[in-house]
Amino acid sequence: MRVMAEKDINQLLRERLEQAGLLGCLDEKRSSLFPTPEGVLADIVLKDASALESAQKVVEQAERELEQKGVWLLPTVRALWGVKNVEGVGGIYQYGLPEALGILFRALLQSGGRTQEVWVSVAPSAFQVLKPLLAGGEDALRNIVRDFLGHQLSIGGAGYWDPIRHPHQELDEGAARYMRWRPYEQLKRSVDHALGSLEDARRFLKCFSGTGGAHDFNAVLGKLAGPGGAIARGEQFQTSNYQLYELLLDIEKKELETYYLQRLAEARKKWSELDRDFAQVLAA
Repeated sequence: MRVMAEKDINQLLRERLEQAGLLGCLDEKRSSLFPTPEGVLADIVLKDASALESAQKVVEQAERELEQKGVWLLPTVRALWGVKNVEGVGGIYQYGLPEALGILFRALLQSGGRTQEVWVSVAPSAFQVLKPLLAGGEDALRNIVRDFLGHQLSIGGAGYWDPIRHPHQELDEGAARYMRWRPYEQLKRSVDHALGSLEDARRFLKCFSGTGGAHDFNAVLGKLAGPGGAIARGEQFQTSNYQLYELLLDIEKKELETYYLQRLAEARKKWSELDRDFAQVLAA
């Protein structure tokens, strides 16, 4: 495979989209190129799903052009969607069975000038996991479904959810545990708390020993404040940050570690005495 600079590939894609009158639909901040041994992964993100089909044709054309030059482009063309509204439909029943197989919700998504109807079924096992959060009744569950859809839509790259091709989602027990504990938010808040002030940062860094200990994210998880939240009788509590961390998607794990390192760098810049007093554990 021929090596081609990312800026040249990006320039070609921009030119082809501009020629098709679609460049204004491109979300340049979220779009990205990533070289791999198999080819260049291209995550092309649009602000308006109305342009999806046209943009896909343009990218396929660019893919063929690059292939003739010995460059393999592995593109994903997707749109940014928002959740416009969510409403409960009722229970899901199977003939002959007295108990509901789940609870069905209908939602309307919007991306620029395009809307898409999707359906979410909440499994009974998921409902049980979410019970501690449902004091507000149907409104509370509807808000959780909205957040669940928002989370699914936030995942980019090749593993993204296309609501046009796949308009049904199931909020199963695993997804419910994620929504129940909000592991990414909890761990991110713990990072903020650990480095929120000079006193907090000192207290946090005193927990480490050994050279570069504060850069070992596995060790960092053990030093951050642990899980919290209301617990229902008989519910299994997420007892450690490691359990929360395992609930994360791979991309969230990388984002969380990056966020921690950024906050640590900001703390060191803001309070220079940290480098003097904790030189060993802060050594790269």
